[in-house]
Amino acid sequence: MSGEVDFWTATIAAYQPLQLPSPELSEKLLKRPPFRFIHDIVCSIDARFAAYDHVIPVALRNSAQVDTKEKKIEYLTILIQYINKLMKVEIDVNPKKIVSGHEPEKTNVFLQYLASCIGYAQQDKAAQAASAPGQNSTALAFSSPSTAAASFSTHLTQGNLSLHPPSSLDRMKSCSMSPTERRNSHASALDEAAKFNKKLDGYSLNLNLNDQRDVRAEGESIVRMWNELVSPMAETKPSHLPLEALETAIKRQIETTKMMQELLSENDRIIDKLESFVT
Repeated sequence: MSGEVDFWTATIAAYQPLQLPSPELSEKLLKRPPFRFIHDIVCSIDARFAAYDHVIPVALRNSAQVDTKEKKIEYLTILIQYINKLMKVEIDVNPKKIVSGHEPEKTNVFLQYLASCIGYAQQDKAAQAASAPGQNSTALAFSSPSTAAASFSTHLTQGNLSLHPPSSLDRMKSCSMSPTERRNSHASALDEAAKFNKKLDGYSLNLNLNDQRDVRAEGESIVRMWNELVSPMAETKPSHLPLEALETAIKRQIETTKMMQELLSENDRIIDKLESFVT
């Protein structure tokens, strides 16, 4: 039809780097995306990236159970509000219109945000898992989760943020590797990370990554050390150790510092490699 606005090509382009096995993002479906099609897209994203399964209630994860208009609206509302919160936008889309098949151009913009928000959602999920009470999060080497957006809340504050045009959406970087090469590279990176963690276990570093610490006690300890350093009454005493023993201790401390620097560099390199698969 002449004069028809193409609002679906940008959506197809947004999902190409994700290499989702299904569903097929065809022009026919994107011209008027049915709810089941959208639900299948989210399920496929979660199967590969585990990005949104932490905010979707269990009862709504099976499309066969989302069998009423109210449940469909609830499902879409959760996703829309979550993306709004993470990306600090207000997507101009109405879940009721999506369910009824109206305003497909706005539905496509929502789908583009859904693809663009995967990395943010993964970070938010990791942050929630790390802060959950009674949970011992698994730390990769020395890394803690990147600073993520605030946890999901259905009570969103209304801001003056406007929706970015589809052309300005962040796209996941296209990968020149084939799916097989990418899987092999991914497996290699995970194996390298596992070996590095085993390597850390072999050192007596006493990192105590999972130990609970008393913030007040830590603060008081810092204050005491500071007072001892700045107090003019503080006196230093010569060590009772022989000079040779002091030299040996200093050399070992220097070697330990160098070792830690090397481990940190190796840790950063592994983290960068792993992050390349989700950014």
